Amino acid sequence: MRRKIICFPERGKVAIKEEELSEDLENDEILIENLKNLISPGTELALYTGTHVGFKDPKNLWAKYPHYPGYISIGRIVKTGKCVVGLNPDDIVLSSMNHCSHGKLKDSDPLLIKLPENADLDTLLFARMAAISMTAPLLTDYSIGDRIAIIGLGIVGNLCSQLFQLSGADVYPLEIVPYRIKIAQNAGINRVLNGGETHEVKSQIQQVTNELGVDIVVEATGIPELVNQALELVNNLGQVILLGSTRGLVNIDVYTHIHHKGITVKGAHANVLDSTKIVGEPNGMRKYILRMIDLILSGRLKVYPLITHRIAPEDVEDAYNWLLKKENMALGIIINWK
Repeated sequence: MRRKIICFPERGKVAIKEEELSEDLENDEILIENLKNLISPGTELALYTGTHVGFKDPKNLWAKYPHYPGYISIGRIVKTGKCVVGLNPDDIVLSSMNHCSHGKLKDSDPLLIKLPENADLDTLLFARMAAISMTAPLLTDYSIGDRIAIIGLGIVGNLCSQLFQLSGADVYPLEIVPYRIKIAQNAGINRVLNGGETHEVKSQIQQVTNELGVDIVVEATGIPELVNQALELVNNLGQVILLGSTRGLVNIDVYTHIHHKGITVKGAHANVLDSTKIVGEPNGMRKYILRMIDLILSGRLKVYPLITHRIAPEDVEDAYNWLLKKENMALGIIINWK
């Protein structure tokens, strides 16, 4: 059969390739017809623009051109291998398949998850992003009522804010893009502050917290300069959680902003979900995707306001440029293959 697959052939370029995909399956393989993908803005823009730190790492075999983006997919099973159990043709599954019309996966893939019948598939695309966002609450030492600032209200910052709110924290997200503030408010995020220069942001935080400040700051953008802002905003003996993957080096005055203040800094990359030390069991990403599916289905985690565009594959280059330039009110962009 012929399939289409989205490719970054080089920096700043997008192409849709057509190639042959055999319908022959190994005993443990599944053939999937993709229905829709969700663009992961941070990771995919870094790969599209060549700013992903992996490009400079000779040991990294993933961040290179040509690159085939995407890791959030919902599709329909077309055919299964002889030894596949528990999955059948016409089942709808969430997976980590990239942006393509058809693909194959092993039935042992822990991120291959059968979805409930009649579920809103557009909203369930966000379960993987929500699980990634959950790394910040998992790694943060906090209690109900603790004051937490979250820098950035992209998809990850928005979902992280909601998850902290659901657990009883007092959340103060910071954002400079007006439409992202509106999306956050529509998702039930209560106290959004205007981002900007550090002294201005700190003044706002002091005012809304009755001069108590924040003991925890989550950096959710990946913008290198905002790591320093997070360190400056947090109270002495506080915690800074680096949820956004930084797109470059950060110059930090360690003595002033970490050592002297007694700050704890933690990295919250998604791969910590696969650490049994953190999660307590193997396949932590699968575990938290399933939890996020439950939160979405119950309406406690509000993802529908995050959906700003539904596009055809042919429009994907426009979509990346909307996200890059923060144009057209773009945030959650779904690629529909059907």
